[in-house]
Amino acid sequence: MSPIDSARDLKLSPGTIAVHGGERTDEQEFGAVVSPVFHSATFAFKDFDEMRRYAHGELPDAYFYSRYANPTVAEAERKIAELEGAEACVVTSSGSAATFCTMATLCGSGDEVIACDSVYGGTVKILTKVLSRFGIRSRFITVDEIANLSELAGETSRVFWFESPANPLNRIVDLSLAAEVSKTAGLFSVVDNTFASPVLQQPIAHGIDAVMHSATKYLGGHSDLTAGAVVGSKEFIDRVRQTSVMVGATLDPAAAYLLSRGMKTLDVRVRRSCDNALLLATALRNHPKVARVYYPGLEDDPDHALAKLQMKAFGGVVAIDLVGGEQEVEKLFNSLRLVRTAPSLGGVETLASYPMYSSHAGFSDEQLKAAGVSPATVRFALGIETASDIIADVTQSLSVI
Repeated sequence: MSPIDSARDLKLSPGTIAVHGGERTDEQEFGAVVSPVFHSATFAFKDFDEMRRYAHGELPDAYFYSRYANPTVAEAERKIAELEGAEACVVTSSGSAATFCTMATLCGSGDEVIACDSVYGGTVKILTKVLSRFGIRSRFITVDEIANLSELAGETSRVFWFESPANPLNRIVDLSLAAEVSKTAGLFSVVDNTFASPVLQQPIAHGIDAVMHSATKYLGGHSDLTAGAVVGSKEFIDRVRQTSVMVGATLDPAAAYLLSRGMKTLDVRVRRSCDNALLLATALRNHPKVARVYYPGLEDDPDHALAKLQMKAFGGVVAIDLVGGEQEVEKLFNSLRLVRTAPSLGGVETLASYPMYSSHAGFSDEQLKAAGVSPATVRFALGIETASDIIADVTQSLSVI
């Protein structure tokens, strides 16, 4: 029994679930507070009959081989499911693996995925460079076209995929609207919830069918693991799990342990990151070297009202357009002292990245325009350092431009 199970009569917050969710205290020997790591690649049967019963599907909770299931991995899955308010979760070796396994489960040759043009660059590449090889087509629409999804979807359309907030410019999608129009259009809705994390929003409560995470980011939280996750109904997750097992995209137990440990501080990390992001965005909004700040926490941001309605805070990522182009961006990056130049987000350290050379590298001019990314775009992923130190470093680097 988990601490969550024994406290079902209490209304537990995400912060408490992050600490205790998924744990099975009845399985922890010696009264251990921290769950052990099961590194075993395989699990022995007591006798031949037990092996036969497992093969016949009579022992669904038994462990057989770690590519199929592992106790350490299962704990991480239970915790994420509880955080998202979902029936089930499957974790994978990366966010991209989670994306691929989800798409491959839902679509076959001749089917179509409709996606927002503001989604992560890696997702665009999976759709256009990988799944297209197997006859799965993709079509991209703007956030403003979501309301017309029923008219845009065709007979072969199967999935609507989007992000909110979207990488890197923090566009916000109305979750309830996306769920409603997807159902009307007969589409399975999937949202990439990486930027928000379940601390800030739970899309399934708005009617979205499934949620995907790059667990490398906020869920792990310490830049020391690579993982992905998909949550949804048990029936759907069972299907995604089958795909993951067959292609070998399952998560290693050591990474699963780090993921569970990282999630214990998810609530406090995300909230500190959000506080820092709002302070940085406010400090940069009138800076003479900054042409535009993209952050929904600013009251003049076009998505502020919607973000305030469906999120508990506004996220830990701030994007800006500098006055100038790549030459000015290079000066900014080379002058940073505290903030590190690196891709990714969601760790305890603040990182600066250049979408043109990271998430959107290799995009055509047309694709970059659709995503709103230009040579002047810089993304800051706020960590949990003292905000004044982050702001001082960014502003001093702007002064050399």
